[in-house]
Amino acid sequence: MASDNRLLWIVFAVLVALIAVPLALWRLGEARRPVLEEVRIVTATGDDPVFRTGVRQVPPDVGVEIAAALRLALGDGSEQWLAPVAELEIDGERVAHIERGDWPEEDRELRVFWFTVESAFLGGDLEPGEAARLLEQRTYLAPEMGRGLLAAAVPEQHNDDQINLGDALEKVAGGTIRLYARVEVAERADAVVPAQSAASRGPEAVAAPDYPTLHLGAAFPAPVRAVVGELFRLPGFEPRPAPDGDWNLVTVDGLGSTFSELVERRFVASSAAFAAVALTGSAELEPGALDALGAVALNTEPPERSGRALRWGDDVRPGDVLTDRGQWIVLLADDGDGLLDRSDRVATCWRRPPMVTTLEVALREGAVVAELARHGG
Repeated sequence: MASDNRLLWIVFAVLVALIAVPLALWRLGEARRPVLEEVRIVTATGDDPVFRTGVRQVPPDVGVEIAAALRLALGDGSEQWLAPVAELEIDGERVAHIERGDWPEEDRELRVFWFTVESAFLGGDLEPGEAARLLEQRTYLAPEMGRGLLAAAVPEQHNDDQINLGDALEKVAGGTIRLYARVEVAERADAVVPAQSAASRGPEAVAAPDYPTLHLGAAFPAPVRAVVGELFRLPGFEPRPAPDGDWNLVTVDGLGSTFSELVERRFVASSAAFAAVALTGSAELEPGALDALGAVALNTEPPERSGRALRWGDDVRPGDVLTDRGQWIVLLADDGDGLLDRSDRVATCWRRPPMVTTLEVALREGAVVAELARHGG
């Protein structure tokens, strides 16, 4: 009987070992897997190929690349960065990294979901008490950026996806772009629930000075500043203060910054601020910065000043502005006939994101007369 019991215990011990040893080995293997600890968005340009975190100002006609860098905790207790780039800089310091665009384990799949961070509203009037709601930032999925650590493209504007902002607009290769990425590690490409996931900082952190942001300049006829390109893709609001109030303070209670400060930080634009940046690079014009050139009748074709059509090069130039009931229109170029007319190219921002279009499209409804002015004589 004792030998029978001994045999049963031996069989039981063998069965336990057959289960416990593989389980222990599996747990040991799982414990040594890389762990996704952090996601940082980095960017590089054609004239600065080092991929860096933070804000980047990009001159006109310079290519941009966007990537996600991953910080991994390894099984031996060390950490390692992974990114699909040759040179990587995190928070101002060059870091050694694994240069690859996939997860470093063959039995795991890496999935990247790219987003833009944009204003929830496109424009209108901005009154005290409404700034925080109307300028709230949220994420928008950007499928054109692909699913890899190296983005396939610079993202489009997405807060206007369900709205037609106009068919007569010229595409401008500029704008301010804020980015967000979520990275998942899955056992299979079609797995619904990932084994691991992490994300870069989201909309709650957009006010941070190092939030991943691209400020893209755009080329315009001189003397219009290329930096005005950075205002494209931003919402266009007209600040409406309380009676006897300062228009520049309408955003202070809700967002803690003046309207001009938010323009300088590239969160919003207005018609006047857009023109000021186009002419000076700053969100506000100094008093007396513009020379008045007279009233222009808009109810004639072509428009006239003192009963005479205006000629490009003599009467009007690129960078001249027309103002009408609070709207500022920046003149850019003639359509080829030498006269200022409704088919000429202009830029403006009136209760909507900035646009380049024709004078005909830019004019407010019922426009009859506008004041012509020039910066710097």
